[in-house]
Amino acid sequence: MAKERAQFFTAAEQELLLEGYAEFETLIKTPGNTSKCANARKEGWQKVADKLNANQEKGGAEKKTGGGPAHPHYTPAEELALGLNVNRPIVEGIPGSTSSLDQNPGTSNSNTFITVLHNTPTLLPVPNKVVAEICADSEETLSDDCPLEEVLVRA
Repeated sequence: MAKERAQFFTAAEQELLLEGYAEFETLIKTPGNTSKCANARKEGWQKVADKLNANQEKGGAEKKTGGGPAHPHYTPAEELALGLNVNRPIVEGIPGSTSSLDQNPGTSNSNTFITVLHNTPTLLPVPNKVVAEICADSEETLSDDCPLEEVLVRA
């Protein structure tokens, strides 16, 4: 299996490499063939690599955060949308109700429905007969054997 070729450096990375090389050139170009000189050269290249890697981490953080803190001002469209909701009821969550955001779907104990009349939310009890119970004698609920119209007529 052939070894994959390393990716090329971007223009910004090339510039950082050249800056790092210029900054640590004395360490990198240490003359001699002793272990002390070899360690000095290795240390110089490591500092260049650290400088390059530090910049890449900052770029990754910028991608994650979008480049900075969120803007506190709303766009004109957002301000208009918020203005339309003034003096309207705010419905958050109802304890014991179901939601599509439930972590474990089907585990909520829902026994209420919500309706809004004249800007007032009202809770209604669940009907006694559920569609699945009405059509329990058929093999498949709401199939050709038990169409939706028939279920609505029975209820």
